Amino acid sequence: MSERTGGQRWFYVGSRDAVRAALTAWRGTPPASEPIASAGSGEVVVVDARAAGADVAALPHGHAFAGVRALKLTPGLRVLVVVDGDDRVGAQLARFCLADGVLVWDGAAGRLDTAAASRSHAAAAGAPRRPAVEDLLRKVERGLHAGSPSALQRLLQFERDDRLLHRLQDPETGLFDGPYATLKLDEEWKRAMRFHQPLSLLLIDLGAGLERLPDADRRRLLAEAAGVFLNECRDIDVLARFAPSVFLLLLPGTGPDGAEVLARRTLQALADRLPGGSGLQPSAGLCTVPDSAIPDRRAFLAAAEACLQAAAAGGAGGLCTSWQ
Repeated sequence: MSERTGGQRWFYVGSRDAVRAALTAWRGTPPASEPIASAGSGEVVVVDARAAGADVAALPHGHAFAGVRALKLTPGLRVLVVVDGDDRVGAQLARFCLADGVLVWDGAAGRLDTAAASRSHAAAAGAPRRPAVEDLLRKVERGLHAGSPSALQRLLQFERDDRLLHRLQDPETGLFDGPYATLKLDEEWKRAMRFHQPLSLLLIDLGAGLERLPDADRRRLLAEAAGVFLNECRDIDVLARFAPSVFLLLLPGTGPDGAEVLARRTLQALADRLPGGSGLQPSAGLCTVPDSAIPDRRAFLAAAEACLQAAAAGGAGGLCTSWQ
């Protein structure tokens, strides 16, 4: 298909004479002799994917495909790439670099297939102009003042509405509650099994004496404990009050070594922060998967609870792990 331009300049980057001749026949005029840097809106640059060395010295970055991407920064400049028929990745690279079209060169037949480039040019000519970011922002701003709520308005409304968050929180500690922890345990278990990543579950019991303390002292101790957990854990960890004196720490992507270090550090921080006269001896049970003896989420939680009971059995607190 012919695309004669009637004097419109076009540029060629490459050294294959046969390709140049085929392009000249297609365009109707020989390539311009001026520097590539002078190419502007409405003009065409054709880059041979096999161009190298001195052929691409005039291109930005001195590389065919990197040059294509840089040339596309010029508004209105059309950039085409010539690839050989047996080049399996050249066409994909050209599209990745935002080339406007691909010309396929059949070396054996000495023929240039320009159909795809001509179709892309026709489609681009009839396509509506892509709106600028400023236009989109103005449209969103107008929508904010319209009668019906926009998606952005609903998002902002959900961010301000913290009623759901409050329903998921334990009121005395601000951590998540037991039902939400159970939901997250199921979610993180499935993710760990699917992507073959470690997952650790740490249960920490502040001690049965917590419930016998005066209400003000009990609340103060709970707040101190929650502060320790928040300080020791990461943002991706799930922290929840699982029972009146038991806290659940779910640690995605954490294996046994890292989980044990965190558990011991947390117990030490609790010992440092909790008042000495409280009589509390925090204990912890730790379990990590994958483990051939733990087939499902329920067994995972049961193993962590068994470790917690073993740690609390002596009355002196401490840590018990599933691998001890």
